[in-house]
Amino acid sequence: MPTKSRPPLTLFFAAGIFLILSIVSAQARPRGQHVVQEKLGQQYYLRACSSCHGAGKLGGNMATQSEWKYMLDRHGKALIELHEGEANTTQVIAYLKSPRFAREHDRLLKFLQEFANDSESIPTCF
Repeated sequence: MPTKSRPPLTLFFAAGIFLILSIVSAQARPRGQHVVQEKLGQQYYLRACSSCHGAGKLGGNMATQSEWKYMLDRHGKALIELHEGEANTTQVIAYLKSPRFAREHDRLLKFLQEFANDSESIPTCF
């Protein structure tokens, strides 16, 4: 009578490790959540904008990706126009007109577009 061959023990061990790693990685980040890719742009946003516009997920979600590009283009001219005449915006306008904004523009734009209301990113930063 032929004997049945059993799979090697290493196959069971490898399958067990794979299953455990799959469960751990699924629990590490809830489904649909997005970890920030543009971390430097996030820092710029938190320093310059979050006091009025809240966490990055709120700020980025105020416009589409193309609207953010338009507002930050031409040295932030559209953003300056939006903030003029509002209370407590002198510091924001000064930042938008500064060389610092010129240096930070690209990263800030990438961050805002990452969480724009037409992106598929659901941020984990609050």
